[in-house]
Amino acid sequence: MITKFDKYPHNVLSLPMIRILYTIIFCVLMYAQDDRSTVFSTGNPPLLGVGWDITCTDFSNEEIGDINEDQSLDVLDVVTIVSFILGNATPTATETLISDINEDTNIDVLDVIILVNLILNGADSECTSGLSAAVKFATFSEYTFEAFSLIFETEELEGDGLFEVRLHLDSFDSPGEILGSWELTVDANIAREYYVFTGGTDCILLEPFESYWISVHPKNNQDQALWLFSENDYTYTSSNDMGQNWSESLMAPVGCTKIFGEQIYESNGTEPSLDTVYDWSLEDINPNSEYYYPDYGEKIGPGIFIDNQHVSVYYFGKAG
Repeated sequence: MITKFDKYPHNVLSLPMIRILYTIIFCVLMYAQDDRSTVFSTGNPPLLGVGWDITCTDFSNEEIGDINEDQSLDVLDVVTIVSFILGNATPTATETLISDINEDTNIDVLDVIILVNLILNGADSECTSGLSAAVKFATFSEYTFEAFSLIFETEELEGDGLFEVRLHLDSFDSPGEILGSWELTVDANIAREYYVFTGGTDCILLEPFESYWISVHPKNNQDQALWLFSENDYTYTSSNDMGQNWSESLMAPVGCTKIFGEQIYESNGTEPSLDTVYDWSLEDINPNSEYYYPDYGEKIGPGIFIDNQHVSVYYFGKAG
């Protein structure tokens, strides 16, 4: 029903309608609060066992020092190279290349020392080829890049299960300039979601109405590690040379991804009111406060309370 008071129309709602309206507003606000930091999400995988196998297929120095070519650096390689140095054996052309570990065109004691260090400390090999994949997402507001998550399924892992995740600017519908990169280590024999928090070390601004890519590359993983596919289609691309060249972008199920950011709000320029609402004080972790509860295991009190016209405010961030 619409009535008029002082020439202004007013909508007069019944009490049940007002309660329904308040319920709708409350639910919308609660949803917005819970979802306020999710910039992009593909959702969870509908199936296990289906995804991109992000695996390294070639390493830069996998042959260096492996003189007998048994895919392993061990004491047999040391014995062989020593026999070359002493003249007890003559290396072939291939063995000469592999034995010259420091690449100074000589096979000598320096090569033996380097080989022993590689055996004791592990070869610092670099993945040069393998499947990489990237997922495209867009922003509709201004955010600081806070975190991301990926969902992997693994079996037994050869290597460290180590990956590199990169955030790119979009460049003509392909991953472009790298804005940041982070290492991700996955566990063997499990399907789970992995979270990486970036806000503590990096300050990357996601501009509004821009496109970005999140890419995943194998770094030290030689066994199956599936970046599980989403249920719905999104834009993706892939690479077989660690992201030096990317395929044409397509729409299909992609590796399950979530992007989180802290939304930046700009003031509308109005001056705050000088009228006093309540006297307030910050009662964060002050042990002198009567609202300090160390028995809870956390040095914080209630979020907000009003007592005798005083407001105590506890600010402990989104992770608190």
